[in-house]
Amino acid sequence: MSRTRRALCALAGLVAGLALAPTATTAATIDARICYGAHYTHVEVLQPAPNHTIISASAYGTGYVTRDEASPLKGAYGTCVLFNEVIDGKPNGELRCVRTDADGDKFLVTGKVKAYDARGGMTGAYTVTGLTGKWVGASGGGNFVEGPGSGKDNQHYFVCFDGEVRMR
Repeated sequence: MSRTRRALCALAGLVAGLALAPTATTAATIDARICYGAHYTHVEVLQPAPNHTIISASAYGTGYVTRDEASPLKGAYGTCVLFNEVIDGKPNGELRCVRTDADGDKFLVTGKVKAYDARGGMTGAYTVTGLTGKWVGASGGGNFVEGPGSGKDNQHYFVCFDGEVRMR
């Protein structure tokens, strides 16, 4: 059995009611304990009117943090770009993140910003699309919550996820 297949089987064993078949699509539950550490590498803020803000940002991720050592997400890292237009306090933003896992395989995270929480962190929904290797054919998604910036430059943050990702 391949290392990838063993990792998927171990992950599935942690999820109640999840059945694995060799040729079937598998599902891995992602809960709020899976978070992603990152830091902004570029932020540009334009304010064309008092109630209108446009934000363009790039971020580099330091990797997913999870207690599940067998998770295919463990340590996956990469860059993100964000474009967010906020009018009258209502965000209309999207982000795209390319992630590379420990084996060098890639997946795309596409996010839609829904709101800002009381701490200033973004909340929204995301989808996952497989790009290469074991991620080809992967799909799924859920919700995300970004913690407010931290560190002396206020540019470091964590994003935590829930939802489900299905892998072939």
